[in-house]
Amino acid sequence: MKQLTALAILIFVPFVNSAQISTGKVDDPKKKTEIEKEKTKSDNKYDPDKGMMDFTAFIGAGYSIGSHRLAENEGLFGRPVGLRADEKMVNRWTYQVGIRNRVHRYFSVEAGVSLDRYGESYSFKSTTTDSSFAYDRKYNMLAVPIQLFFTYGKRVQLLAGVGVQPFIPMNTKTKTTMNDSLGNETVTNLKTIEGLNNFGLSALFSVGVQYRFSKFASVYLIPSYSVGLTNIYGKQEPHKEWLNALNIRFGLAVHFPEMTKEKKVKAPKDPNRKKKFNW
Repeated sequence: MKQLTALAILIFVPFVNSAQISTGKVDDPKKKTEIEKEKTKSDNKYDPDKGMMDFTAFIGAGYSIGSHRLAENEGLFGRPVGLRADEKMVNRWTYQVGIRNRVHRYFSVEAGVSLDRYGESYSFKSTTTDSSFAYDRKYNMLAVPIQLFFTYGKRVQLLAGVGVQPFIPMNTKTKTTMNDSLGNETVTNLKTIEGLNNFGLSALFSVGVQYRFSKFASVYLIPSYSVGLTNIYGKQEPHKEWLNALNIRFGLAVHFPEMTKEKKVKAPKDPNRKKKFNW
């Protein structure tokens, strides 16, 4: 009788009790699902301090503090610099758009289009009469700055770059004002591209900071210093001139972050974990 009772228990108990029998730890399926959901959310959620942005477009302006170097042109057309040595540089506003691509953890490449503007003025007033003479000249250049930046940081980025800036002169605008001893004023305005070289080149050095305040936008302040490597005047002009400028650039950057997810790596099996058995 005892043997029949024991046999009945072995046969019917597994069907009555559907609980899992395990010699190890039993995981709660609800808790496991919640953990997986949280992990999925963390994978898709953007973290500005995690990873790097590959592509950035920017638009901005700059305040250009210019300087120049003058010299007499050689040959038949050359003339001494004369009164032009007393010219004063006039600060101008500049504008730029471009893209910056982070190609390495510490390096970015930047290229863009810039409207660079330089200015110079001269003023003379006679000490013996009331006559005076003055002019204000503006140079407008279409430039293509290309730089390689050392880039450090994520939310706050420090940038230091070096590069070249090819440019094409667009025009010069000259306003001349003359007053004679009788008080008569004569004003002339001249806009021309004659006398300028067809192409120029500058060396470019930059250092600045960029702060990313949202997923898709940053503000930047990246002053740059350009050194003129070529003479802006043609061969038949009386003088040679090289333009330099400290351009305090600032503006807004728009980011296009990567949306790729990190690959999930399966956790290695624990050799000490005991196997589960389901009836």
